[in-house]
Amino acid sequence: MTKSVPHILILNYEYPPLGGGGGVVSRHQAEGLASSKRYKITVLTAWFEGEEEIENKNEFLRIVRVKSKRKHVHQSNPVEMISWVSKAWEFLRNDPTDYALSFGHFSIPSSIPAKRLWKERGVPYIVISHGQDIPWFFPKQMLKYHLVTYFWVKSIIKPAKNLVLLTEKMKKNADRFMGKHKHKNLIIPNGCNTDFFKPDFSKKSKQFKIIFVGRIVAQKGPLIFMKAIRELIKRLPDADIEVKVIGDGPMRKDMESFIEKYQLGEIIKTTGWITKEELLVDYQSASLQLITSYDEAMSIAALESLSTGLFVISTPVSGSTDLIETGDSGDFFSFGKWKEAADKMEDFYHKKFKKGWLVDPTKLKDFRKQYDWKQIVHMYEKLISDSQITKNK
Repeated sequence: MTKSVPHILILNYEYPPLGGGGGVVSRHQAEGLASSKRYKITVLTAWFEGEEEIENKNEFLRIVRVKSKRKHVHQSNPVEMISWVSKAWEFLRNDPTDYALSFGHFSIPSSIPAKRLWKERGVPYIVISHGQDIPWFFPKQMLKYHLVTYFWVKSIIKPAKNLVLLTEKMKKNADRFMGKHKHKNLIIPNGCNTDFFKPDFSKKSKQFKIIFVGRIVAQKGPLIFMKAIRELIKRLPDADIEVKVIGDGPMRKDMESFIEKYQLGEIIKTTGWITKEELLVDYQSASLQLITSYDEAMSIAALESLSTGLFVISTPVSGSTDLIETGDSGDFFSFGKWKEAADKMEDFYHKKFKKGWLVDPTKLKDFRKQYDWKQIVHMYEKLISDSQITKNK
């Protein structure tokens, strides 16, 4: 490996194919920084069956996967996380690499070894939050967790050079949490591979096609989605409606039971996880995406949809309020209000879909430029530069 560039460590207990949006973000960060050839990157993550333990992608990017107790691709419990922390530190303790800086994705667990590396070797670190790890971002859902981890999280973040948040809503919460240390907080949003997720309006379906994309878990409000769709179908009995549920998770059976109970199988299909290429076709051909989440940090699915010119109707979760321009690229409805979601979809059907609506090309171009991963990686490069990382110590 080249010796003249700084070596940066990226810690994330989830890295594709593991996890959700946080893993995707760390992959783009790692690949983007490595592609500049200004840094050597080591990603330290969890091993999963079928993956290499040490994978040298090229001269500038190494993926290290340590064997912990992780059992599932798309979810992990506290015991598995702590197991990963132990195995990650076991690797670092014996790793001779002279790191100049580390990034910890999530305060707990990924930033725990980052802090220890700082204490024992003086390696500065930056924490990247993906939402639920910072008290009190989702107080209703995460109250017990935040009560237990409050002081632990603060002890991890206070010595960090910076705390990176994805959205303005996340930063406001983190500013309150950090108090006199809030000057360390800054926003670097999630990005999108706009070279891949691009519009192709020739593929737009003649059917009124609605999609759900993501993990099928309680926080995504999957049954709110189903109730809103059922209400819409009742209101538009003569409309040619197609609904696709893309993703998987513990509540998939609940969605499928709902479909069976109300005999909606002719209209609503569940696909499980599909390839990126198949997902792109669904984005390009759909009429709108409905996001019924109770909480998000910054939805990757929303970014990808909007990048293809798809209209997005969402709850006012973090991220969506930054990304969606009401009336131009999407609309909002209140948390849990499935009849209101149906109102918004029905309004879109009559006022936009039936009239052949397409997103404003200038606004779409500006959006794609702002959230392109290359632009986001430049923001991380500036952050590294501001940290005065010029060479290995």
